[in-house]
Amino acid sequence: MVEIFGLNEFGQMIKEVRKKRKLTQNDFAQLLGFTASYISRIESGKANPTLKAIEQMENKLNLKIRIFFEY
Repeated sequence: MVEIFGLNEFGQMIKEVRKKRKLTQNDFAQLLGFTASYISRIESGKANPTLKAIEQMENKLNLKIRIFFEY
């Protein structure tokens, strides 16, 4: 069965990663080259990150985000 993940689920995953690494939104944003407000909007499901932004998160955070796109 294929599960569909929306912006809220994606944002929650990013927030969990940030908290596990004990980073503030500001520190997390600086690590990724984003603004803290953009991270906040991603985590709350209000921003729709581009594929380039998702790829950057995957590379810099050593994540396997592509699992959201496999079916």
